[in-house]
Amino acid sequence: MKLSIMMPAYNAASYIEVALQSLLRQRNAAEMEIIVINDGSTDSTSDILHRMSNQFDEIKLVETENGGVTRARNIALAHIAPDADLVSFLDSDDLSPMGRFERDIETFRNNPDLDLVYSTLRLFETMDRALLEPTENSDTLDVRGIHLGAGLYKTSFIQSLGGFDEDFVQAEDTDFLLRALESQPKFMVTSEIGYYYRKHGGGLTREKSTVVREFSRALLKSSKRRKVLGPDFQMPQDVFDIKAFTRNPRWA
Repeated sequence: MKLSIMMPAYNAASYIEVALQSLLRQRNAAEMEIIVINDGSTDSTSDILHRMSNQFDEIKLVETENGGVTRARNIALAHIAPDADLVSFLDSDDLSPMGRFERDIETFRNNPDLDLVYSTLRLFETMDRALLEPTENSDTLDVRGIHLGAGLYKTSFIQSLGGFDEDFVQAEDTDFLLRALESQPKFMVTSEIGYYYRKHGGGLTREKSTVVREFSRALLKSSKRRKVLGPDFQMPQDVFDIKAFTRNPRWA
């Protein structure tokens, strides 16, 4: 199977090399393409990406002017190889656990009618650079969170959703995943860790007021769409644990 992984990047020089390494170490799991959208970075991100894309054929680098993460994701969608069977995502400051793709691709092979396999997130603060995973003493939290990278998706399913809503400054991933579930896909939820989410001080998620506003707007838009679907429609309840961050405010 061919796997396309999308990664938007903006001023990610501190993290992006290890993020890419965490994907490249899983090349035996599938024929892999990693579509990296350099969204007008002004640090050394471009230098790192040019070096790595010259070294690894799997990395497909697209340089754009800065337009924000939502636009970058849509550009990545437009560059998916026509023969890609599956799609996933990795943010430029996060990590992909070793063995994740081998495990989830096998699930698709055994269940060819699936549209989506959704895994558990592990939030962490400190990384073992040799192992590309959280250190033994890192504070961690395992949660069924809302994150694109927790999913492995059939390409035709991703393309049927019509791209990301560029009206969103943040929470475009929340809106996208809610639309995915509203389309009533055939999916499987797993308790296995499918994504390492790094907590640090430099990300957009620290802009609390923007996060709250955009997340609330995504939920409101979803509520309006569900009304149109009618009273018989039931949103799946076992995919996300939205309250997890509220119960653990230090991770919010």
